Amino acid sequence: MTVEATPHDGTVRLRELLAQPSLHVDILTPIHDLDRPIRYVYPTELIDPSQYLTGEELILSIGVPVADQPDDSIRRYVETLSRRRVTALLVGLGDLFDEPPPALVQACLDLDLPLLAQHAAVPFRRIVDWADSMRIADREVGTRERDLGSILRWFVAGTLGVGPVESALAECGLAGAPVAVCAFTTDVHTRVHELVDRHHGTVAVLDDRIVALCAQTEQFAVELAGSDLVCGVAIAPDAQSMVYAIPEALEALREGIRWRRSVHIEEIATLDGLLAAVPKVRLVPFVHRLLVPLVDHDKLNNAYLVSSLEAFLAPGNDISTAAGELYVHVNTLRNRLAKIAELTGANPLDETDRTNFRIALWAARNMGMGGAAVEPGAKPVQRNVIQPGSGRSRL
Repeated sequence: MTVEATPHDGTVRLRELLAQPSLHVDILTPIHDLDRPIRYVYPTELIDPSQYLTGEELILSIGVPVADQPDDSIRRYVETLSRRRVTALLVGLGDLFDEPPPALVQACLDLDLPLLAQHAAVPFRRIVDWADSMRIADREVGTRERDLGSILRWFVAGTLGVGPVESALAECGLAGAPVAVCAFTTDVHTRVHELVDRHHGTVAVLDDRIVALCAQTEQFAVELAGSDLVCGVAIAPDAQSMVYAIPEALEALREGIRWRRSVHIEEIATLDGLLAAVPKVRLVPFVHRLLVPLVDHDKLNNAYLVSSLEAFLAPGNDISTAAGELYVHVNTLRNRLAKIAELTGANPLDETDRTNFRIALWAARNMGMGGAAVEPGAKPVQRNVIQPGSGRSRL
């Protein structure tokens, strides 16, 4: 029944109220959601205050609406509060009764309205003042986050020097050490705080994204990786590096949203990462032009052109190394590469064409295309297969 609160709008959580020992608030009924928001604290003795309620209030009462009332009247009172989405009812003990009426406790249990109690020695004013101070502090945090976001945004845009960034990092205790820059969507603002606050980091609001800054530590990296938060991560060795680390983190977040996990910029600062962001329809022509002719030729001639191309294009391989891995003579491999050039019009020995072949091989591995037969008696490496990732079909 709770309404999602906007981060740093001054909303207090029920768990914060209960965790404040100076308020001496006791729990009289089970609370299934301690994160219920308290938008307002409203002292009232009205039997029907519904016209003054907008939802998520903490109602303070000494018990006038329920004292010496029949059970059905007490239940109607609780139903009214529940229907208006009140967060909790707090009754002050010692004025009209020392224990709340059993009918009130039962109605709150039935309607899942948290019932709290406070002894007369503690005035309601203390709760009101506490909530006001919490609300002000929360809004101040929100202001600092927006201000830091503005500084970072202007710095990245080139309209602000590095000085204010250095000062902001120093105020947050992040000066002089590498910083993990993590970009998130705004809907996980509260959860990000739960993570970042444990690691003494800070949060900045940049338009429709939030950026968390934390000291780059193994503990933070492990906890972030173990969470289900979707984010983009980059590393800023110093304040000046924020100028590229923030755009990198935001770019990584775009891929993180697509992949539904945390993505480090290093994952997409590669050919594989670049290709993963390219629509598959743009990669199909590479497969059709550069691989399909080889697969068709291999099926008819057992020529192993695809496996030879893979071996030749493997990182660190040259013709001699690739021939050794294929258990063929160097001239045999040269002849196969020449045949590849003849069939496709692209030369595997040319640097540009080699890149195009790598793109075609990557696309085939990641588009689940089927494969050809294996030559009887051939070595395992001779299989005419584009090695797939886990669970993908062969070419």
